[in-house]
Amino acid sequence: MLPNHEELLLRNPALGACLSWHIARSFADAKSGSAPELPYFVIAAAMLFHGPTIEKIHAMRFDSGLVKAVSEQPDVIAGLQSRLENNAKTALKALQVGCAARIIEKEGGYGFPAFRAQGPDLPPKIRHAEGNVPRMINSAKRLGQWFAQEQFHNLKQQLRIEF
Repeated sequence: MLPNHEELLLRNPALGACLSWHIARSFADAKSGSAPELPYFVIAAAMLFHGPTIEKIHAMRFDSGLVKAVSEQPDVIAGLQSRLENNAKTALKALQVGCAARIIEKEGGYGFPAFRAQGPDLPPKIRHAEGNVPRMINSAKRLGQWFAQEQFHNLKQQLRIEF
């Protein structure tokens, strides 16, 4: 068994697809139906597959905002750039699985593609989860709302990342 066995199980494309659906749904709800573009999902994957970030975001209120999370918990942005680079492939696979499962729809356009959540809720067989997954889902919903409230340029500055 590999030393990072549990982490590899957690970072699977099916879970990522469900989290991406929640990000897209929350983003659209907060931003008049707009669909988030690809970079938001890559950033979210770097945050959602990091335990200390999940603990902080899950415990916060929706109206708190990303700035408060970052200022109160330095672990949120510490190492975020390397986590972003390490989780980019996972985020792309998750979006592929979501599109193949028809829970997410890719929208073309200029620049990066956007991804829209399909349906009012996930299918019943993948709607519920156990363990830490509900915390991840709640964090994904918060990130979707917080991302919708920020311009991408400002988001990069707040998180201190390069894209």
